Amino acid sequence: MQQAMQHRCVGRLGQSMAPRLVSRPPTVGRVVIARGSPEKSSTDEMKGGLDPYLEVAVPKDQRPVNQLAELKQDPLYSWGSLEQGEYLKRLAGVYAFFFAFIGGPIAYQTFEPTEQPLEWFLSGTTGALVVVAVVVIRIYLGWSYVGERLLSAAVPYEETGWYDGEMFVKPPEVLMRDRLLGTYEVKPVLAKLRSTLLGSAGVLLATSVLLFGLIRAGSDADGMYGRGAARVPRQVLADGVLYSSRVTDLNQLATDDEAAAAEAEAQGSVPGYCGDRALRAFAGGQYCSKFDR
Repeated sequence: MQQAMQHRCVGRLGQSMAPRLVSRPPTVGRVVIARGSPEKSSTDEMKGGLDPYLEVAVPKDQRPVNQLAELKQDPLYSWGSLEQGEYLKRLAGVYAFFFAFIGGPIAYQTFEPTEQPLEWFLSGTTGALVVVAVVVIRIYLGWSYVGERLLSAAVPYEETGWYDGEMFVKPPEVLMRDRLLGTYEVKPVLAKLRSTLLGSAGVLLATSVLLFGLIRAGSDADGMYGRGAARVPRQVLADGVLYSSRVTDLNQLATDDEAAAAEAEAQGSVPGYCGDRALRAFAGGQYCSKFDR
């Protein structure tokens, strides 16, 4: 009986020390396979974003998310993502530069700043604002293009050139990410650029209308204004030009000393024909240098 007890204890001890086989469920993993891509990606590539192989078919420089990053780093297009104050400073710098070196000098050829400061300023401002509007339009087109690609469910791309274009349908993960970027990053920039365009268009229209009204009000009888305009008021007769309202006929100057003095004062000691381009050309433009100044 003692031997039987020993055999039982040894049997139980052997069973407890024998290795036990436990069946475990296989590890379930998510592997995303894209066309022309490996079956898995490295851990480093998976950190901080989506699986890069979801977009492996599209070249890196044509992926909307990368194009958005390029916009933010571009010297010009990055203006759209700046804060409102810094953004307006950049545009003001463009306006000041083109007014000082292009718009102002061109306006000076027509308007004398000391005698016609408002006309000179409005003329130079009109030209500078046109340049500002062109710059904003260029920035808007770039952001609008990238925004459309971000919000679209499918985007065209080129593998090597224009002759092998393809259409990439975004996976759900990529589409969700792109639409979030397009909604919360691109759309606010486009709204700001549209407001700038509307504001610059309104200011440009106002300056143009005001300048046009000043020119029409101050134009001479021939429609000329500025440095090339004749002195007004004046009377262009068949045989000459009169400037004094007291004189109605050139023959009156030969018999009336007071009328002659009034006419001389009105002419500013400059021959009367200098105020009319046709008579001035006929006389050869002599003695008109003082009138030109």
